Amino acid sequence: MAQIIKRGESKFQVVIFLGRDSNGHRKNHVKTIRGTKKDAQKYVREKETARDLGQPLQPNNVTVNDYLDRWLKFCEEHVRDNSHYWYTKLLACYVRPTLGARQLGQLQPLDIQNLYSNLLGKGLSGRTVRHVHARIATALNQAMIWRIIQTNPAALVKAPKITKNEMNYFSPEEATRFLDAAKNDSYSALLTLALSTGLRPEEYLGLKWSELDLEGTTRGVARVRRVVTQLSKKGGGWKWSDPKSASSRRDVYFPLSVVQELRKHRLRQNELRLRTVKNYEDNDLVFATKMGTPINRKFVTTYHFKPTLRRAGLDETMRLYDLRHSYVTLSLISGVPPKVVSEQAGHSSVAFTLDHYRHVMPEEREGASDKLGQLLFGGAGK
Repeated sequence: MAQIIKRGESKFQVVIFLGRDSNGHRKNHVKTIRGTKKDAQKYVREKETARDLGQPLQPNNVTVNDYLDRWLKFCEEHVRDNSHYWYTKLLACYVRPTLGARQLGQLQPLDIQNLYSNLLGKGLSGRTVRHVHARIATALNQAMIWRIIQTNPAALVKAPKITKNEMNYFSPEEATRFLDAAKNDSYSALLTLALSTGLRPEEYLGLKWSELDLEGTTRGVARVRRVVTQLSKKGGGWKWSDPKSASSRRDVYFPLSVVQELRKHRLRQNELRLRTVKNYEDNDLVFATKMGTPINRKFVTTYHFKPTLRRAGLDETMRLYDLRHSYVTLSLISGVPPKVVSEQAGHSSVAFTLDHYRHVMPEEREGASDKLGQLLFGGAGK
C-alpha cells in the first residue's frame, strides 16, 4: 500500500513501495505532490500501475552514449568479434556525435529520422543508413527488455529504401575462361574449388585437409565444420569460429577434376613446407601461407583473383564472393534441383535460394513451358 502524508497546505508526500533489495531493505519511490489529496491519489494510481507493468517510475537520466557503452559490452558475449568491432565503429561515426549526449528516455522518433536525413544529405548510401538503423533499433529494443525505456522510438522511424544491386556472376563461357586463366596462377586450386563448390571465402580459407575426402573415384567431399575469421580490430590476427548458421555445417560435393587439382596442390604444399623454416605453424590448412597460417582474403583478391580476371579478359569489378554467386547461378542454369543447390550452398532454405537467384528463373520457366508442351501435345507443343 502506498502512503500519502500531508506535509503542509496543499502539499502531500507520496511513498510507493517498490519491493526489497538483495539485502532485504525496502525500496520506495518518494514524491512530493503540490495540490489536493485527490491529485496525490491520482499520482499514486498512475505510478502503481506503471510499477505493476514493470515500467520505470522516475525519469531516466542515462544518456545515449552511456547506454550504448552498456549495450556494446552486452554484445561482446552475443555476437562475433568482427560484428562487435563494426557495431562500435558504426555507432561512433554516425550516431554518437549527433545523439550521444541526449537523455535516452527523451529520445524521439523525429530525432532519429533527422539523423538519417542528415546522413543521407552528407552522401552516405541508403544501405549504410539502413545498417545504422538496424543497430539503433536493436540497441533500443534491448533497452526496452531491460525496462530502461518504455517504447522504442526507432520502431516508428522509416529506414531509407535501397535499390538492390544487380548480382554479378559468370556465364558458362566466362566461367570456362576464368578456370583456364586460373591454371597459370599458384592459387589455381583455391580459385577452382571456390567456383566449383560455392563455398564462402571464410569456409574454404578455413578448410582443413582432415575435412576433405579426396579418395572418391567420381567426386570429392568437403566437410564444413568451422570457418576462419580474420579479425578487423587493430592488430588483426585470426581465430576459428563456428559456421554462419546450422545450415552452413554441411558436406559439399565437387567433381573429380577438382579432386585431381587438390591432390596436385597437396603435393606442392608438402614440397614447400620442407623448404620452410623450422617454426612452421601446422594448422592442417588446405590453403595456408608459407608459415602455415590462414591466408588473408584481401591478399587472395589483390594478388590472385583480380590478376586471373585480367588474364581472362573478364570484368574486374567482380568480387571474390561472386564466385559463390556464379556457382549457384550456373548450377540452377544447368538444371540442378534448387533444393540440392540450396543445401550445397548452405542457404537457410530453398525459398532463400529462389528469391535471391530469381534472375535464373525466367530461363527455367521458358524451358518448363517447352517441356510441358511436349508432354501434353507432343512435338513443339503446338
